[in-house]
Amino acid sequence: MFSERVVEQYRFLCIRCGSNTTDSYQAVLITDSEGNIRSFYSRGGLPCEAPAAAETLCPDCHRGPVQVTLARQTVLTSS
Repeated sequence: MFSERVVEQYRFLCIRCGSNTTDSYQAVLITDSEGNIRSFYSRGGLPCEAPAAAETLCPDCHRGPVQVTLARQTVLTSS
């Protein structure tokens, strides 16, 4: 089993109002012996869903759709 701790920065672009924001998430990526990867996310120290896992609402107009893209990933530790 192999695991990595990473910080991922995501960009959120609201298709409706054009709001463009970014936010950082901490993730633990675990690869099992068969090569399957499981990801566990947190934001501000609290567990949360993956940024693109569910329908994301715009923080400005509270609607969607919102385009979610990974802007940057920084590896903290590996084991």
